[in-house]
Amino acid sequence: MKIQKTHSLALDFGNEVYLNTYVSSWSGNVELKFMDYESDGSEYKLNVQLPLDKARALAKELTTDLENYDKEQIAKAQREAEEANAE
Repeated sequence: MKIQKTHSLALDFGNEVYLNTYVSSWSGNVELKFMDYESDGSEYKLNVQLPLDKARALAKELTTDLENYDKEQIAKAQREAEEANAE
């Protein structure tokens, strides 16, 4: 039997989240910053550093996912319009 300790962190930012990215030519890393406030005034910050190749892979995957989402939304709107016209 193998026992492994894992940690999980789930953050759900809203539309008020502050986002920032920085690509360091010195370290070759990409820094992603997220910052938001809770209703009680508590400040939450998340800083993620990735090697450049992982950041490129993340950007590529995010771009693909967003493009697929947009295509699905367009197709859904077209289906709904066709159904409305058929009635």
